[in-house]
Amino acid sequence: MFRVQNCAMEGFQYDREIEYMTEIIKNILYFAVLEEESPKTLKHTRHVHYFNIDEELIYLNYYFDFGPLDISCLYKYCCKLNSCLQYVHGSKRVVHYTTSNPMRRVNAACLMGCYMIIYLQWNPKDVYRTLLSTGGPFKQFMDASQGFSHYTINILDCLNAVRKALSFNFFDFKDFNHTEYDLYNKLQNGDMNWLIPRKFLAFIGPTDNISINSLPPDYYLKYFLENDVKTVVRLNNQLYDSSVFTNAGIEHHELFFPDGTIPTKQILLRFLELSENARAAIAVHCKAGLGRTGSLIGAYIIKHYRMTAHEAIAWLRICRPGSVIGQQQGWLEKIEPWLWHQGRDYRIRHFGNEQKIPHHNYGIYSKVWPVERAKLDRHIRKRIVETRTNLSKPNRANSPKSNARPRTSSVNRVQQNAENHGQSNRGFSNTSTDGKFLNPSLQPKQLPRLKDRLIRDLTRNSKFVDISQRSDKTSDAKSVLAKQRKRIQSVSRERTVDKKNLPRMEKSFVQNLEQTQGDRLNDIKAKRFVSENKQVKSVPGTLKKPQTNFNWMHSRPQYTP
Repeated sequence: MFRVQNCAMEGFQYDREIEYMTEIIKNILYFAVLEEESPKTLKHTRHVHYFNIDEELIYLNYYFDFGPLDISCLYKYCCKLNSCLQYVHGSKRVVHYTTSNPMRRVNAACLMGCYMIIYLQWNPKDVYRTLLSTGGPFKQFMDASQGFSHYTINILDCLNAVRKALSFNFFDFKDFNHTEYDLYNKLQNGDMNWLIPRKFLAFIGPTDNISINSLPPDYYLKYFLENDVKTVVRLNNQLYDSSVFTNAGIEHHELFFPDGTIPTKQILLRFLELSENARAAIAVHCKAGLGRTGSLIGAYIIKHYRMTAHEAIAWLRICRPGSVIGQQQGWLEKIEPWLWHQGRDYRIRHFGNEQKIPHHNYGIYSKVWPVERAKLDRHIRKRIVETRTNLSKPNRANSPKSNARPRTSSVNRVQQNAENHGQSNRGFSNTSTDGKFLNPSLQPKQLPRLKDRLIRDLTRNSKFVDISQRSDKTSDAKSVLAKQRKRIQSVSRERTVDKKNLPRMEKSFVQNLEQTQGDRLNDIKAKRFVSENKQVKSVPGTLKKPQTNFNWMHSRPQYTP
């Protein structure tokens, strides 16, 4: 570590604004902290290339939370730093500098530390000791609680989480589609994030009501089917019809517990059982997809990947900022030893080795996985076509039974009996002299009974009009189907709310008199979407619009954990 004032070191001049500096790669890469908290731009020199990301990679906060930056920001930072190193090619020193503001400093240091782990294979403890020399201890990362919270994680937790996630191949920056992350991370595109590759996808709770805070459940079907999501777990109350997923072949499970609370042991055990026996990926949601969702997925990570509670929370927040809120962190810390013990027993029972932890073939947001899946789909379709072709090859005309008398199928026989119902059935050998069938199963009277039953069941769900009684104005088939879909969707409204007295939301904010934690977080997401797109005007009386830069956080009272 260098304490820089106005002097030259290592044979080249540093900017006089730099107060602390530490060497990452000898004579090549450095991390520096300026004297002042306000942002400044340092000019390049003949020997030094400066760069800063404080105004480029920004954390979108909910309340007092300010980091860590998400995995897309980490990927962009690594790409930028690699480009800088390749650009100078040893002719200059590369210096990543940040201000002395505690929040900017810890976010910048976290990015540099993760780069050192991913690309330079440093140990997290060595990384932490090196970065600690640039101004002393770092500020603790806070959760997304509305008020002051003493539940925090530190930069070392994030470094350890990235190191373990890298060893399990949770991510691979050589095969990472940051465009997909940025696209689906937005509220208008689904607000969903992969947490464990091809295992857990967290997303905001869908709803049948037209609202700027959420999307209908059928919006997610295409992405789920394309990404092998075969199970959906709902942790909040019923705001949509689950048949939207089940009709598409996706299992749906209810594990409700109140917003902002911790799950019961029965819910935890049931969730772990569902996750361990799931045939493909699992999509989990609560109201905002942050607190309850992150808590249960975090418990799975602690059990099966032997992360600490703080490391699991750090990884969840790197993938989906704001995950695990308030007492849910304390709950994970409390059950951490029990989950480790359960995970050890599980691995011994299934693998015969307690150290055998899953290693994934593809990381989250892999570019290669969709290509390989498409190849597999083409191969399966080709095999199906070949199988059908082989089954249709035998020529029945040359078979020994080709000259036999053609037999009337049972279906045709029943239809013929239905037409001759009430007449003598002399043409059939299985009838008695009075025209009754000897085999009761072939009684023609059962067919109209079945048909009547089907018509009666269909009539309950659809309005059929007698052709002989309706007017010349024929109804359009599409309008009938649309009305039927509306009737089905109306059933999935909140059971405890009178729908006749509830006005339908038209892409605007509606004041909720009984807002829960998830409602407030969703309102912040919606306000953020409005501020970014400038398409919808906010309604007076709702939550204040959260800012997406550090100036907003600096103007608020700061608490030291």
